[in-house]
Amino acid sequence: KLNKLIEELLGVTQRVGLTFTTIQLRRLMAAQATKPFVILTGLSGSGKTKLAEAVAHWLSEDPKNQVCMVAVGADWTNNEPLLGYADAIHSGRYCAPASGILQLLDHAQKTPKAPHFLILDEMNLSHVERYFADFLSAMESSEPELALHGQGTLAADGGLQVPARQTLPANVFIIGTVNVDETTYMFSPKVLDRANVIEFRVSV
Repeated sequence: KLNKLIEELLGVTQRVGLTFTTIQLRRLMAAQATKPFVILTGLSGSGKTKLAEAVAHWLSEDPKNQVCMVAVGADWTNNEPLLGYADAIHSGRYCAPASGILQLLDHAQKTPKAPHFLILDEMNLSHVERYFADFLSAMESSEPELALHGQGTLAADGGLQVPARQTLPANVFIIGTVNVDETTYMFSPKVLDRANVIEFRVSV
């Protein structure tokens, strides 16, 4: 079955002008099937983000609700860019991030049979352990949850209801793309232990 899926995906990517090898697709599919967190690392412009997007969109019947692409900022020092925060001025309100991550998690929890994808582009522009620690801990927990606030259920824009603790559903797959240069940070063993890593290399 996996071979058939890869052949179909290879044909689709070629028709839209993307050139990936069978090995690249097979490695990503296998890595994602065995761990919910995959890191794609290699030279800038090697197709890491395009590959992640292609696989995520192809496996999603409703990409608008099943795929969330987030560009990691160099100034991320805590989890607020990913998970938002309770509004300190307006009682009962929650400031959800514009990226749509909370909406993705909510939709994944409501549709447990559909795969959902969170793509973190250039995720090591900031220290990963600072903004991603909640996700790393949840991946290792028997009851994977993300602590958001301590005020019951709060309302966010768009009608989203934000609980105090948000489940990290098993049907959410996280793909991070990484460039290694003087502007980025290295990963700690805590991050690497929880991920499958695929390195893109130049072949001649």
